[in-house]
Amino acid sequence: MLTLYGLKPEDWGYRQKAIAEISRVTGLSPNSIKGWGKDLETDSTYILKLLDYGDMANELTIFVNKYKHLLPKIDVIDTIYPIDHKSENEG
Repeated sequence: MLTLYGLKPEDWGYRQKAIAEISRVTGLSPNSIKGWGKDLETDSTYILKLLDYGDMANELTIFVNKYKHLLPKIDVIDTIYPIDHKSENEG
């Protein structure tokens, strides 16, 4: 779960970071999450689904950061015009 931070379950501080991340993703209070027990297990389907989405977002962030040099550079600012923009031919 915490690949974004480079922590493993046996690392010091993992549980605290895990609780903070679960809280951030689900919107639950850290105290509620602490009540799940030592291994932070829950049977709540919607929470597990939210955590899956959070994990996908983290994995996508890692992927994009790893391969961003291969992504095309897109500059759309030059192609956006105000609504009242007239072309040179409209005079």
